[in-house]
Amino acid sequence: SVRPGVVECCSTDGREQSLMSMSKQLESCQKALNEYLDTKKNIFPRFYFVSNTALLDILSNGNNPPKIMPHLGSIYDGIGSLSFVEPEEEKGEGEEGSIVSEVAVSKVPEKANAMNAKDGETVPFEHDFKMVGAVENWLNKLTSFMQNTLRSVTEQALKEASNWDVDNPREEWLFNYPGQIALLACQVLWTEETTGALEEYENGQEDAVKKYYTTCISRLESLIKLVQGDLKKGDRTKIIVLITIDVHSRDVVEGLIAKRVDNTLDFAWQSQLKFYWIQEKGEREVSIRICDF
Repeated sequence: SVRPGVVECCSTDGREQSLMSMSKQLESCQKALNEYLDTKKNIFPRFYFVSNTALLDILSNGNNPPKIMPHLGSIYDGIGSLSFVEPEEEKGEGEEGSIVSEVAVSKVPEKANAMNAKDGETVPFEHDFKMVGAVENWLNKLTSFMQNTLRSVTEQALKEASNWDVDNPREEWLFNYPGQIALLACQVLWTEETTGALEEYENGQEDAVKKYYTTCISRLESLIKLVQGDLKKGDRTKIIVLITIDVHSRDVVEGLIAKRVDNTLDFAWQSQLKFYWIQEKGEREVSIRICDF
């Protein structure tokens, strides 16, 4: 009978030593690979969110940003992809003796002009972001770039929100901004306006908080009317969340009236979660506070 091949293979002299040697070499390679990947993770810590297989794919395509997009959603919780600026084609010389003397050479996109959320919402960049060099380096820069973009959008949203009662009603304003920015701006304005109403009350205008309560109800009713019409899915979700927050804000103001709160240091107001837009020394930050004395 024919001797099985596996028996023949395993019976070869030195086979065990050979397999043990290869196993040690494999462990050495794996260790070296992990050390290499750890250096990349130390430079860009968000790489810890992806598997080593995905990370190798990212690193091997660092000069080809479109190929990294499938992994972007693992690196950033809310970002699904970037919108690329199509590069201009370069003309190169054709092969010697060929009929065509010039050929178009396609380039890989190196610039992005917007970031796209996983739900389809898009936020344009102030200017194009360039993706060149080591991928871990430009991803670090991209993180800061996206944060600064949202700071700028928030700043603009707050400036326009100051005209809600003049020529830019909130029910029109909210369509111009991403959901989270709109929600944040509304919370910041609510904090400022409620604080202002309490300060007016403290200075002798006894109906200041009641007048603001009327404003809260009016704005809430405008959103309710808006949500009853035809809206895109994203806009409807945004408005429904705004209505939920508005109801809470209205109830807080109503509670201040019921408790006859007449100053900003009263615990009934201090115990509420408040939102502030802070611009100091060139920085633009959102501060969320509670019980600040």
